[in-house]
This record gives sequence, structure tokens and C-alpha cells, in this order.
Amino acid sequence: KACAEQEHAQAVFDIDHAARTLRFSAALTGKESRSQAVAELLDSMRAKQSWASLSKWRGELYPIYGDNFEVVAMVERAASYNFGIRTFGVHVNGIVRDGAGGWPRMWVAKRAATKQTWPGYLDQIVAGGIGNGMGAAESVVKECSEEGGIPEHLALGARAAGTIQYFTRSELGLQPETQYVYDLELPQGFVPQPTDGEVQEFYLWTLDQVVDAVRQGLFKPNCAVCIVDFLIRHGHLTPENEPDYLAIVDNIHCPLPFPGPGMAGL
Repeated sequence: KACAEQEHAQAVFDIDHAARTLRFSAALTGKESRSQAVAELLDSMRAKQSWASLSKWRGELYPIYGDNFEVVAMVERAASYNFGIRTFGVHVNGIVRDGAGGWPRMWVAKRAATKQTWPGYLDQIVAGGIGNGMGAAESVVKECSEEGGIPEHLALGARAAGTIQYFTRSELGLQPETQYVYDLELPQGFVPQPTDGEVQEFYLWTLDQVVDAVRQGLFKPNCAVCIVDFLIRHGHLTPENEPDYLAIVDNIHCPLPFPGPGMAGL
């Protein structure tokens, strides 16, 4: 509603109030023109404080995928919840093996108190949204450098381990999210360092300590989901020790009926 009431909204979107849908105006014929039109509209809404989410402006662009799985526009990250677009990110599990054949330890980040979202909560060693036209692997290297001071030669050792998918519920509604999950084995003696102000400090914990923190609700919710996925993939969480095993597996790999990259022909 707030978007529809803006003076220039009709030039950007065809809005069907009865069906509760909006489509890009047919007059906007390319990704650049749509992106520019949305940016100008959001700039105006931000100045008018139309959406509280725009106070958390990131200056980072997220892709909007169309029916043919191509990027039809780019939109400011802070507005992605409002539009309900499917967003994408990377989460990296940083692990250290002690050589004794037991369970690995895991690096855990504590988010800085100045973070715009979930300040002070626990997180993966590095994680972040995929924006500005980057790919998943490229984003891993970027986040490793920016958030944890992890050099490229180590970051390139991150192994793709699938995805987690879910809907995030907030005061803004539901947002479909896909997170590409990576496992990164780090050498003993390496200590990640906060470099961009987004992490307060890092801890190297046993999996029992990590699980205990998850149970206490100390992790940012989607980071807790990523840890549950790790525990399942590595045989720590099984049908024998978790009665809700199947429901958990189903819910952290929720099918999302929205287009994304590389989905043509599916």
C-alpha cells in the first residue's frame, strides 16, 4: 500500500489491488531501466520514511529473477523484504580437525553490537548476501576476506555443501531465502580476525558447545538452521537420536516456488 501511494509508483509498476500483485510497467523494457526506476522510487520513499526497513539502507543491490530465470531488475537490499523477492546468500562453516578422528571444532562469530540486524547474536565464521551480480563462490571469497580476514588461498578451499531454503517471517511478512552452504576446513593455529566491523569476536568451540548455544537461542535463526544442516550432513544428528529428523530435513530444504539463477528448463 505504501508503495502504491507514491506519486511515481504507477510509472514503475502495474498494481492490481484486487489480486494483490504488482508487475513492472510495460514501458520499462530492460533491466537497467527497471532498476533505475525502482531506485528512484525507493529514494523518494526513503526520504519520506514510508518504509521503516529503508532506514537500514545497505547500498547493496539484490537481483530480481523473472519467469524466464533471467535478472529483470536489481533492488536495494533493504527493500527486498517489502517486495517479498527470493534472496540468496552464502554461509560458511569454518571447521578445524584435531587429527584424532573425533568431531571437528567449529569457528563461531559473534555479530557486532552495531549490526543493523541481529546485533550480538552468534553466526557462522562468515556469511553474507549475494548481491551486485556476484556468484556464490565469488561471494564466499569476498566474505571470507571482509569478515574474517581469511586469505584467498584458504577461502578457495571451501567446499560446496548444498543449500538451505526457508521462509523468513518478520513484521514485514514472509520472504523466501536460499543460502548456499559451504564447509571450510581451516588449519590448526589459524585464527580469523574481524576486519570490517561486522564481527565482534570469534570463538573456536566443540560441536557440543555449538549445539548448546543453538538450544539457548543465541544464534541468528538462519545460522542455527545452517548448523542443523551441518549436523545432519556429518552424521551428528540422525533418525536414531532425533524423533523429528524427517520434519527437520524437510523444513530446512523447503521448496520455493520462485525463480532463481540457473533454473531454466526445470
